[in-house]
Amino acid sequence: MNPVYMIGGLRTPIGKTDGFLKDLLPEQLASSILNEVIHKYNLSPKDIDQVILGNAIGPGGNIARVSVLAAGWPYSIPAITVDTQCGSGLSAINLAASQIQSGQAELVLAGGVESTSLAPRRQFNPADPRFQGEHVYYERAPFSTPAIGDPEVGDAAEYLAEYLSISREDMDAFALESHRRASITKEQDVFNDIITPIQTAGKLIDSDECIRNRMSLKLLERMQPVFKAEGKITAGNTCLKHDGAAIILLASSNAVKKYNLKPQAMITGTASCGCDPNLFPLGPVDSIQKLLRQNKLQVKDIDALEMNEAFAVKILACCRQLNFSLDKTNILGGALAYGHPYGASGAIILLHLLKALQQVNGQRGIAAIGAVGGMGIATLIERC
Repeated sequence: MNPVYMIGGLRTPIGKTDGFLKDLLPEQLASSILNEVIHKYNLSPKDIDQVILGNAIGPGGNIARVSVLAAGWPYSIPAITVDTQCGSGLSAINLAASQIQSGQAELVLAGGVESTSLAPRRQFNPADPRFQGEHVYYERAPFSTPAIGDPEVGDAAEYLAEYLSISREDMDAFALESHRRASITKEQDVFNDIITPIQTAGKLIDSDECIRNRMSLKLLERMQPVFKAEGKITAGNTCLKHDGAAIILLASSNAVKKYNLKPQAMITGTASCGCDPNLFPLGPVDSIQKLLRQNKLQVKDIDALEMNEAFAVKILACCRQLNFSLDKTNILGGALAYGHPYGASGAIILLHLLKALQQVNGQRGIAAIGAVGGMGIATLIERC
């Protein structure tokens, strides 16, 4: 198979729902990053063989194609949209890698975009037995069958906390650490070269909206459960909803030479696995184990792990199952602090993983994400 090089990428600042990115269409977010990435690497749109973007709750259709057209690129540039919900962005990157490995493409831009602020209102067809009335809308699509179980995300997190006896105290402590790490990362300008400012409503946005450098354990302890009365999951140890986009440039060895590109890493393995939809936060476990087996590696061979922090309980549970150190997980902070724009999150954590490896002078890293319906997606990179 042809080698796949990760040249680098960019992301927008991450905004909360109805926050500073609330007026921007998802294709506006994505198109701005598409143009910034090719500018960063001295490329032309016509050099790109394919654009692949993840999106979970947009208006439907092919948002990647709309984004390419909104960017003003030639009609000839093809684009694909991927929906594996939270795993969409990482699935898009893995699909892009496979196109380069197989020789179908030389240069691919892959990642994702999400605007929860502008998520459309959706309704079942009146002929559908799930239709509940003309003015009744649903917020999320079905992810599993009722017979198997299709829990709400918060209910699944609560169930996982009970199933593995993970305490509220441990979750709150992890959330605090995520904000602490993210605050230090921001103070040190670690992400300055991967965050591209966004112009909106006469204001230039150049940093993430949700990092709280004054977060305290006392504040976290005061927060009430949000999914059930006596539950453990609060607004402090779970991720809220967010807007943002992130895109990564992948290249073949031929493209590296042709366009004088400087790879930062190689994508040396990809994996996806299904799991019980009722325990979907554990999705990363099987995909990471599969990835390690495929590449004849062990946990000790991995220098850094980036796993999407939809919930603190998810990271605690998955690291326990994998016997992976929390000290090497989300080294620069995670989505509990930065945010989780569903379709873009896979690309965001891969960009953060590369930065984390640079910070610790590590060689191998894994980005992994779990998704509703019982899906896990993982990507292995090695620094060049």
